[in-house]
Parts: sequence; C-alpha cells; structure tokens
Amino acid sequence: MARGRTSGLLLLVLGIGAAAAAVGCGDDRNGAGTGDDALGTITFDLSVAPVNARCAVVTITPQGGMAIVRQIPLGPSQAPSFVLGGLPTGTATVSEQVFTVACSATTGQTPMWASDTVTVALSPAAPVSVTFNLTVVGGSSQLAVINNFPNQAPVFNAFPSLGAASVQIAPGPDGALWVTNFGTITRITTSGVQTTFPLPGGNNDFPFGIVTGPDGNLWFTNRAGTVGRITTSGQVTEFTVPGTNTEPLQITLGTDGNLWFTDIASDTIGRVTTGGLFTIFAVPTANALPEGIATGPDGNIWFTELLGNKIGRLSPSSGTITEFAVPSASAGLEGIAAGPDGNLWFVENNVNRIGRITPAGTVFEFLIPTPNANAFEITTGPDGNLWFGEATANQLGRVTTLGTISELPVPPSLAAPFFLTTGPDANLWFTAASAIGQLLFH
Repeated sequence: MARGRTSGLLLLVLGIGAAAAAVGCGDDRNGAGTGDDALGTITFDLSVAPVNARCAVVTITPQGGMAIVRQIPLGPSQAPSFVLGGLPTGTATVSEQVFTVACSATTGQTPMWASDTVTVALSPAAPVSVTFNLTVVGGSSQLAVINNFPNQAPVFNAFPSLGAASVQIAPGPDGALWVTNFGTITRITTSGVQTTFPLPGGNNDFPFGIVTGPDGNLWFTNRAGTVGRITTSGQVTEFTVPGTNTEPLQITLGTDGNLWFTDIASDTIGRVTTGGLFTIFAVPTANALPEGIATGPDGNIWFTELLGNKIGRLSPSSGTITEFAVPSASAGLEGIAAGPDGNLWFVENNVNRIGRITPAGTVFEFLIPTPNANAFEITTGPDGNLWFGEATANQLGRVTTLGTISELPVPPSLAAPFFLTTGPDANLWFTAASAIGQLLFH
C-alpha cells in the first residue's frame, strides 16, 4: 500500500528477526509493537497510495499457521512509513485490502482495492523487498493512482447567469451551449456571450433537462407538464405530456431517434417523437420517483429511481423495464451518464457515493472523499473521466473508470456546481448558483 506519487504498486520492505510466532491485530506505526527483537517485522513504504484510502487491512499467513490480520488507519497527513511487528518467520503469504472508510467501519464493507497474494520467505537474514499490484475490486485493470490533481493550476471562467436558477447545460448543434433556467432557456457561446429566450408560460414554466435532438433542435423538459422544442434561433414549441399528474424531469436522445424522459410525478418513463407523439411506460416499482436518465452503450435507456433505490433499464424496442437494486439503502439516486468504459455511472446523493453499473446489472460503489459533498449530476469529461458537481462542498469531483476519485475546489463565483457537460470546445462546462462555469482543458 502506498501514498504520494503516481503508481499502482505496493512496495514492502521485510525486516526479519529470529524465528518466533505471534498472532494479533493493530497498528504498530511507531515500531515493532511487541518490543521483542526475536519476532519478525514488516516495514511498509507509503510513498504512493490512492488519495482517498482510509484503511489498509494487511493479512500475513504463515505456512501451516493462523492468519495475522492488521488494520492500519490511513490519512493524507500520515507518516510515509510504518512497521508491523510480532510476526513469525518462515514461509508466508502477504496480501492487502484497502478501504475508503475508517478501519472501525470496514466490517461488512467491500474493499475498494485488493492486492494479489505474494509468497515470501521470512528469515533472520537480510531484509527482502516484495512488490505487488493493487487492483480495483471487481475490475481487471491495475490501479493508476493520480494525486497530482490537477496537473497544473486549474483555469476557470465564470459567466454570470442571465437566467434565474440555472439547472441543466448541454451542447447544442450550433457550436454553443444551452442552459435551462426558471422560465427561460439561455444560449451561451464558448466565449461567454449569452442570449436568453423566455418560455410561453413565463414564471409558471420550470424547464429542467435539455438535450440536442436528431432534428437539429434542442429538446427540453418542463416541470409544468410539457416537453418542449426550441430551435437554435429561439422559436419554442411545447407538447403536453399525457396524464393528469405529470412532471417531466430529465431527458436523453435514444438510439431510436426519439427523445426519452423521466416523469418523477407519475412514476413513468416517456418517449416522444420529433413530431410530438408520446408513449408512456410505467416504472414497475411504486413510488420510485425516476430521476436521471441516459442512453447506455448497449442502446438501452437507463434511469435512476430516487426513492425506489434501483437503476432501471428500458429496452426501446420492447418497452420492457428491468430494475437493479443498489447495495446502499436509501442511496438517493440522482444523475446518471454513460461512461467511456462501456458502463453507466450514477450519483448516490444520500450516502455520498458514486456508483457504476455494468450493462448486465452489476453495481459497484465508490465513496466521495469529502463528507456530505451533496453531489447530484455526473457526465463524461473531455479527459475520459467522469465528472460530478459537489454543491455543498463547492468542488468538482473526478472519478476515473477504475474508481479513483479526486476533488477540485471551485472559485467563490462558481459556488454550488450542479449540472455538467463537455462543451463543443472540449472544455468542461457546468451550472452553478449564480454563474455558468468553464474549466479549461484546452
């Protein structure tokens, strides 16, 4: 296990005393622990480690003996090395699991990373060095630790919002970005020039989700009960969603050329053609409150259930909905996005985690380092990582496809980052409390 520079390797320096046996648990950070020089010791070099690691569980198993398990608390300000003492000599295997929660909370938890198992010969002779890999549990790739985030001083641009209560942002077909606001929709160029278009209902309209359609227009949801279409010149047409209690929320473009949206009030998923014809699909779980929606790499429509605590998958061809429960109870599922790794990534607001689900329905969860970060939405960034806003922590979060999370504070002018998207200029754009933000990549 290691912390500090870029690496996915664990370096163990094994310092061995005379033959003896001991079994126990604990952190011997300040020395051999037992004070008995006749017992073996292992010195750990923590020069490299995942930045959000909080507990390492090391298992040393002597040949024919009982496993020795030690828990080592980890933190950003920890010493670069520590020693485990009271260990037997002879042939033994060494392995490690790494958690993003405190050692006192690891019971019943799945580790974020695990090592391969290495066999060593612990003898009273000179110390030996052993190197092995950490990999993300459930993954197949070696961990790539990145803690020099960002690689250089970040450059933000803040453009004060012309619209009130900006929500979602999406790239348009015209090389600009489009933003939903209370009662209006705003067009913003990549240089920050804004034009605002009022909606017919004025303050009675609350547009929320927005996406570019296959017809060269922007399509948006209106929580007042309509799905709207706006041309790049600002002409608005709205279509009323069927039903007596409707509140369309988020929207995505399907592979079938239709627009798909969540309706949080009626517990349905809607499909609307570019001609304004609707088909409505009921979510199987009652009171699910479908929230985020995205088109998956498998061509299906994927959505989150805020209260149902499930991820839904809808087949556009058959309308069949399959639901997958997430491990954490009352997770508060919010935004969802297709990742560059062929999986779907989503936000668990209530439990402060980012989730990943495979097209087959296998779920993994990754703890956000800052407690109570209040993350809502997620998107694939220009760098091939997933990005999310932390509205309370006033940070942007970045998670690699291996599950390593880094965080970047935003300037006060961009406090409370919310929705994000990759812009046509290959930079990251996001809405905030009173401005539209741009994080430069190019």
